[in-house]
Amino acid sequence: MTHEKILEHLQGCLLPDWETLPDFGLYKDQIILFINRALPGASGRLDLTSSMINNYVKAGLIDKPAGKKYSRDALAQLLMIVQLKLTTPMELVKTLLHPEDGTETKELYLQFRQCQDQVLSEYKKREESSRLLYALKSSSYQYIMHLAGE
Repeated sequence: MTHEKILEHLQGCLLPDWETLPDFGLYKDQIILFINRALPGASGRLDLTSSMINNYVKAGLIDKPAGKKYSRDALAQLLMIVQLKLTTPMELVKTLLHPEDGTETKELYLQFRQCQDQVLSEYKKREESSRLLYALKSSSYQYIMHLAGE
C-alpha cells in the first residue's frame, strides 16, 4: 500500500472530537451507525454487532445503558474498543478503559485521540515509510503492554 493510501486510512480511523459525540442517549442501532460513519478508515475491520455490544456490557467493558440508551461515555468506550481490539487482549482493554485510579472516560478518550494525532503527524513526516521501524516500534509497545498486563 502506498504512503498516501496508508495516510488516508489513518485519517479515517481518527476518533471524532469529544465535543462531536452526542451527549444524549443512543440506541444500539444508532451507535453502530455512528461508529461506522465516524471511522471510515476502519471499514472492513468493523464487525460491531448488537450482540457484541451486549457482550461488552456483560464483560464490564462499556457502561450499562440507561433503559435501552447508551451514554456518551459508552459510545466513547466502544470507539476505543473498535480501535484496540485488533491488537490488544480484551482483558487488557478492560483495564485500560477502567483504570484503578478512576480516570474519567472523557480524559482517556482525549488521551487516545492525542496519541492518534501524534502517530498521524509522525507518519506524515515520512515520505518513505520504514516498515522495519514501524514493526520494531509496534513490537516494543506490544511487549510493554504484555509486561504491564502480568
